[in-house]
Amino acid sequence: MSRKLFWLIALFVLFVAVGCGSPTAVPQSNVPTETVTGTDLPENTAVAPDNPTVQIPPTNTPALPATAPATAVTPQIDLSLEEDDVFLYPVPDIYAGDKVTFQVLAHVPENVDPRSVTVHVLVDYQDVAEGSLSSPNLAGDAIGLFEWAWDTSGSVGEHVVHVILDRFDTVSVGDENADNNQIMRTVAVRDPLELSPNERNATWVTAETNCCNVYVVSGTAAYRDLPDLLVTVETAVMQAASRVEEELNRKIDVYLIDRVIGQGGYAGNAIVISYLDRQYASQGFEQVLVHEAVHIVDRQFAPDRITFLAEGLAVWGSGGHYKPENLSPRAAALVALGQYVPLAQLIDNFYPVQHEIGYLESAGFVDYLIDTYGWPGFKQFYADVSAADAPTMSQAMDLNLQQYFGVTLAQAEANWLAYLATLPEDRNMLIDLQTTIRYFNVMRHYQRAYDPTAYFLTAWLPYPGSLKTEGNPADLTRHPQGEVNVTLEVMLQAADVALRAGDYNKANVLLDSVTRVLDNDGVFIDPLAASYLNLVRSLTSQGYEVQQVLLNGDRAEVMVSEAHTAVLTPLTLVLSGQNWVLSN
Repeated sequence: MSRKLFWLIALFVLFVAVGCGSPTAVPQSNVPTETVTGTDLPENTAVAPDNPTVQIPPTNTPALPATAPATAVTPQIDLSLEEDDVFLYPVPDIYAGDKVTFQVLAHVPENVDPRSVTVHVLVDYQDVAEGSLSSPNLAGDAIGLFEWAWDTSGSVGEHVVHVILDRFDTVSVGDENADNNQIMRTVAVRDPLELSPNERNATWVTAETNCCNVYVVSGTAAYRDLPDLLVTVETAVMQAASRVEEELNRKIDVYLIDRVIGQGGYAGNAIVISYLDRQYASQGFEQVLVHEAVHIVDRQFAPDRITFLAEGLAVWGSGGHYKPENLSPRAAALVALGQYVPLAQLIDNFYPVQHEIGYLESAGFVDYLIDTYGWPGFKQFYADVSAADAPTMSQAMDLNLQQYFGVTLAQAEANWLAYLATLPEDRNMLIDLQTTIRYFNVMRHYQRAYDPTAYFLTAWLPYPGSLKTEGNPADLTRHPQGEVNVTLEVMLQAADVALRAGDYNKANVLLDSVTRVLDNDGVFIDPLAASYLNLVRSLTSQGYEVQQVLLNGDRAEVMVSEAHTAVLTPLTLVLSGQNWVLSN
């Protein structure tokens, strides 16, 4: 078995995540990856869906890059490790009593089997963990993952952490330079008395519904809203089960967490969903919950289903991706925007494709197959397609399409595209889809710069059952909260609100502003961003944590919490000169 095939197959036993992409344009002839530039509207473009003369900007206009412009470099052919390749959890700070997880992403040459590369983790020159690069992330990269390996109880102060690849030099070809096989980092373990009482005393709280066991952490937004959330969870899971015509055969474990991971949720044997007041990665909580519930329920009849079909069915089952959506017209808009990815390429390399494009396209094709051949036949087909059927996922799809429906993958794709071509063009749909893609591209640009452990392709997605018994509540609650984080997150959240309201002009102005901050290394030179920053600074200095901001000229409607609590308070501020002043 080739290494590439090994990792492709290994991916399908991972949690099925509602992940994210990054800024990427999707030429029709190429599979987009995380290293390709993106699909942004030109800056300062005013888009009004009710104006019949509005022009749809070219969708392959390069986005402002998520990092500094790349220069041509010689491909690295040596096993190596860099400082930024090692993540320690919880983030961003570690307090005595935390059990630290180490995640190691290394550069592994093509000629080296990652499973042969040992990883050793040392703290203060003492071994705390060892293993190999064995677990692939959603990008298909081999990682070393050592969960809750270092108990920091009683360890306030600075510590030296070493991470070493191939410690005993067993890899010869492909590791000619052993000097770049390790990193050393000084890690501060802080006094837990610096934590707020709310976080210092955090514990898991369990509630039960007919369908589910629901777990939240005390003192969080989910804990505050738990009675209402229990109804929401029950409704969402029943919707998922009804949609795929399957009775639940067990209670589902649902974890509602106080930080963003990836697109806001993932599922394996349990469901993990982000629920927080400053949710910058889309307000579609109910939609994500149904999506992840479909992933749980469909395993009852299709335990070996492939990623492309699984994600497509989950979007279909939840009636859209982030909000209710008519999938066929939206897929037609994807084609019209020049963003369509040939199915075989998407099926074989699903997660690295720009997230909104990949998920929409898979859902559109699933929707077409169900409409054409009926749910009972599709359900049998869905359950039967597996990675074991053929050397590639697309070949497995092709074989099963022929067996169940008498068409090849190429024929089914051509028929589907022909059908989409008959649908009338919906200009509002075009602008909505394009702005949606841009919003999430900018959001992931932000993640990679200022909240990297949330970025879905490289995020640690812990199994919550083990985390609850062995790890820390902080693994799923603690996250970066500097002023740059708070300011950009409330701006992204405001862009999502505008997008959902159909105010694409406002959404794009906000995204322009966020992008300028990101491209200037966090400097708020943009007037709109500077206004948000001044508002956040003013309220933070008064002891508030800003959760939501809706800015309208010289007036701001704000939701805040008292520092380190989950009690929300609405405030109204007005701009007086350069200063924001409370008016209530």
